[in-house]
Amino acid sequence: MAESAPLLRVYRCLKPIEGSNPSLSASFFLAALFLAGLLLLTGCDRKESSQIQWQLPLEAPEDPHGVQQDERALPEWAASAVGDATLVWLEKSTARLTPIMVAMNEQATWHGWNVRLLGLANGLRLQTGAYIDDENVHNPAAFVEVSRNGAVVYRGWLYQEFPELFGPDDPDWKLWLKAISVQPPAEEETEGKNMLP
Repeated sequence: MAESAPLLRVYRCLKPIEGSNPSLSASFFLAALFLAGLLLLTGCDRKESSQIQWQLPLEAPEDPHGVQQDERALPEWAASAVGDATLVWLEKSTARLTPIMVAMNEQATWHGWNVRLLGLANGLRLQTGAYIDDENVHNPAAFVEVSRNGAVVYRGWLYQEFPELFGPDDPDWKLWLKAISVQPPAEEETEGKNMLP
């Protein structure tokens, strides 16, 4: 008798209302049940899965300031600057700081690292994809090439105002720019640039 209890409940639901046609009540109920099931099934099939913006895989943006193999990353005006840069080596295991000075187009060596200074800028700024030296901006930078055991580890800009963001990625050492010194162009060159043809 226990097995037939659910059937009795369904039968009571299908039990005709007084004054109505019993076969029509059961037919309407079954038709409504069938349509509800059909709507549920077709509604799930039509739903297309789409990824929300935050679910999309992350891609590293191209860093115009970091490691550069493209020679255009070093503008001619930066390569022709005259001056020097003071760099600081941090030995992470001992927290020992060692400043070294590198002159333009020269190389300094420290614990197997070689650093060449290739360019200088007092106010480096990126404008429409090109580097400019803006005298209205305080952003001292040095373009360096860092190598170890003959292999280039980092080639790009180091920024005095952002010492932690750029430079070679090494578990034992950190290199950053402390200061730069840029000599003004020779007076003859300045006079030649200011003269009108």
